[in-house]
Amino acid sequence: SLASRSSHHQRDQPQNASTMRSSFAAVVLVVVLSLLAAPLTSGFALSSSKPPAPPTQSSVPEETTFQQQQEQQQQSQPQSSSNDILRDLDGNPLSTEYFEQAMGLPIVDGYTCPSEDDAFRGLMSNGCRVHLLPGGETAFYKRIVFENLDHARTKLQSAPFKLKRDIKSYQVVGSFLSSQACQRLTETTGVHIPKCYEAQMEPDYDNPMQSKFSFLLQDLAPWDGWYQRWLLHDRTEVQATLTTYAKIHAFFWQGSDFWRTEPEAAREFEGAVWKSGSYVQPTQQNDNQCRMVAKEWAVKKLRFEPDLASFDYWDNLGERLQSVAPECGRLAHPFANDDDDAELSQHYQQYRTFTHGDPKQANLFFRPTTTATESGPEQQLQVGLIDFQWAGFGLAATDIAHFLTSSVHADRLVDGGEEELQRYYFDQLQTYLVEYGACRTAEEALEQYSFDTFIQQYETAVLDLVRLIVAYTWNRFTEHVDKDDEAGCARTMNKTSYNKSIPNIIWLMSRCDEILKSRGV
Repeated sequence: SLASRSSHHQRDQPQNASTMRSSFAAVVLVVVLSLLAAPLTSGFALSSSKPPAPPTQSSVPEETTFQQQQEQQQQSQPQSSSNDILRDLDGNPLSTEYFEQAMGLPIVDGYTCPSEDDAFRGLMSNGCRVHLLPGGETAFYKRIVFENLDHARTKLQSAPFKLKRDIKSYQVVGSFLSSQACQRLTETTGVHIPKCYEAQMEPDYDNPMQSKFSFLLQDLAPWDGWYQRWLLHDRTEVQATLTTYAKIHAFFWQGSDFWRTEPEAAREFEGAVWKSGSYVQPTQQNDNQCRMVAKEWAVKKLRFEPDLASFDYWDNLGERLQSVAPECGRLAHPFANDDDDAELSQHYQQYRTFTHGDPKQANLFFRPTTTATESGPEQQLQVGLIDFQWAGFGLAATDIAHFLTSSVHADRLVDGGEEELQRYYFDQLQTYLVEYGACRTAEEALEQYSFDTFIQQYETAVLDLVRLIVAYTWNRFTEHVDKDDEAGCARTMNKTSYNKSIPNIIWLMSRCDEILKSRGV
C-alpha cells in the first residue's frame, strides 16, 4: 500500500557529500539571516485563522554515524504522543507519497501532528489532524487496529459478537463514503459530508482481533470556520441540523427521484450500508438487554438519587419500561429482522429511508457561511456530518428521536421546546419530500406521512433509546458537567447528553414516564 512505502516523515535526502555540505551551509546562512530579521516575538494565538506552521526538518550530513542518524530521525518524528496514530496498518510511519497520491497533491515533503490537542482517542478508534509540508494542507487520519485497543480486548471476553458487528461498521464507513449515493446526496442537497481520500480495510471475521482499518478524511478544521458544541443549545444550530437530516431522509425516502432515476447507484447503495441502521437497535446489543431494564434501573438510578428520587416514577420506571422494551425495539427498527418479521418490514416500507444511525453532537460540525442572493448576502449555517459507522435503512423519526435526546441541551427541550423542534423538522421533511420527488404535492406528502404518525414513531424510539441507556450506556456516566464548565465540557465532548448532563437525564427520564403513561403503562 501507499502507506507502507516509506518509514520516514520526509523525503529521502540526496546522498552526495559535497551537495549535502553545500545545502547544510546554505540552510545555516538562511537561518542566521532570518533570526537577525525576525521580530522579537514568539508563539502563536490559539484563535489564529490559519494552522500553525509545523516545524521543518533538516537533512542528515553523510559524515554522521549510523547512531546519530537514527537519533536525528527519531527527533524528526512529530513531537507528541499522536505519533503512534500516524502509521499504516503494518505499523510503519506513513509515507509522504501516501498523502500525495491519496489527496492529489503535487508534492508533500513532510508532515506532523503538532499537538495531542489535534488527536482523538476513542474506545474503538484513534485519529488525529495531520499538517502537511510545505503547503500547509491538513487532513484527518483515523486508524483502527483491534489488537491495539483495550476496549476491543474487553469485548473479546464479554461480548465477542460485537467485534464482528464493529468490523461491519467500519466497512460501512468506507463503502458509504465512496458510494455513488453519497456523491448524489451531496451534489443535490448541499449536505456536507467530508470526503474520504483513501480507505484501507482489512476485515477478518474468522479472527476479529486481527482486523485493521484506516481512513484519510477531509479535515473540518477550525481555521476553515468549523466548530463543535458540547451540547446544542442555540436554536439556529438545532434547526440547521434538523434541516440537514430532513434533506437526507427525504432524498432517500422510498419512491424518491434517487430510487427511480439512479438504478445502478441504488443497487450499490443497498449493499453498502446496514440493512437496518442505528447503534441503538436491540439486534446490535446483547440478546438479554431488554430483560435487564428493571434490574439495571434499580441499581443505576442510585447514582442520580438526589435528582430523581422525588419523581413518582422512581420506584417503577424500570419495570414499566421493560414490559414494552421488546415491542418498542421491534417497531423503532422494523427492518432489523425482515427475514423473521416480513409482514412488519413490508408495512413500514412506505416510511423506509436512510438514517445516520448515531446522530450525537460529537458527530456534528458547524460553519457560518454567506450566500449571495437576489436580495443581497444571506447568512447561513452549514452543518458537517461525520462517522457513518451505524448508517443504514430505518425510520426518520427514530433518527430524530436519537438526535434530540442525545445532542440537544435540556434547556432547549423544556417548556414546549421539544414540540417546537419536532414541528420544525416535520415541516422541513414535508417540503423536501416534494422537492426530491418522493411525493408529487404537499397534500400527498401529508397524506403519506402525517404528523401524528411521525410523533407516534418518535415516541416509540424515545422509549427504545431509554432501554439502551438504562440497561447499558449509563455504565459510562462518570461525572455531571455543567454547560458553563469549559474544562469539563472538553473532557466529555464525545459523550451523549444522558451520560454527562443531569438536566438532560431529568428531562429524558420524565419524558419516558410521560410517554409510558400516555400509552397506559
